[in-house]
Amino acid sequence: MYKIAIITPSYAPDFERCRVLCTSLQRFVSGHAEHVIIIDRQDQELFSQLVGPKTRLLLKEEMLPQWLRKLPFSRKWWLNLRGLPVRGWILQQIVKLSVAEAIDADLFMFVDSDVAFIRSFQVSEMIDDTGRVRLFNAPLKPEDIEEPRHCAWYRHAGKVFNLTGEAYQKNDYISQLVTWRRDTLQKLTGWIATKGRRSWQAVLANTLDFSEYVLYGVFAEHVLGDASGHFWTDKELCYCSWHHRIESHQDLLAFLHDIPENYPAVLVQSNLGIAPADYVQVLSQLQRLSPTT
Repeated sequence: MYKIAIITPSYAPDFERCRVLCTSLQRFVSGHAEHVIIIDRQDQELFSQLVGPKTRLLLKEEMLPQWLRKLPFSRKWWLNLRGLPVRGWILQQIVKLSVAEAIDADLFMFVDSDVAFIRSFQVSEMIDDTGRVRLFNAPLKPEDIEEPRHCAWYRHAGKVFNLTGEAYQKNDYISQLVTWRRDTLQKLTGWIATKGRRSWQAVLANTLDFSEYVLYGVFAEHVLGDASGHFWTDKELCYCSWHHRIESHQDLLAFLHDIPENYPAVLVQSNLGIAPADYVQVLSQLQRLSPTT
């Protein structure tokens, strides 16, 4: 039996969205050991409102090495005593990759704070009869193949894992409700440390850009293969707004009302600038139509 932790990195501007997530998770999700919300120390008092029997807070400052320090005057930068300052985008990915060292669980399911569950979901559905764990792995969309940053993420992974050619650059591992294995994650960070000849956090803190999901996915599929303990699926579990054009309130309503029945969760991106109050009522209507068992 696997011990499964649900992981949500968040911060103060996303607090109300995270509250919606927590409420929906408590109603619809079962089978997990705990929900861990990872935040900056400065947001601890605010997020303490969300702590419950299976929900706790974990501070980034407690997870990271002491040579990475939060700059008190900025949310976007961390001081790196072993190199250049670290952007918040890079720091958050290092935090996700640090969960195997900070959280006692066998599996980690990542759920962003702008996700909400709308239907019942048993986390054991991520595991097949042989004990292998679900990993999202779908052909890259044409627009992503041409996107410079995506290309850079795969080139970086190729350098880390000594991969050449195009075979390892064809699949997408970025989604919501992505599940990683603790043992596979430890192998990944061990590989990065060995390759870089220093701690893996120091290697990645001094990397200008990378994707944690691409690193893990490429490693699992193209380095470990069957030994990764995963099975691959191109089916998403979260109906994500990043696949849709949402420029008005009507667009938002149409997106929410069109959620297919096979999706237990929905993502309304925080960077769309849509206040939770604008979609919570619609989500509540959808949730009332959904069984809780």
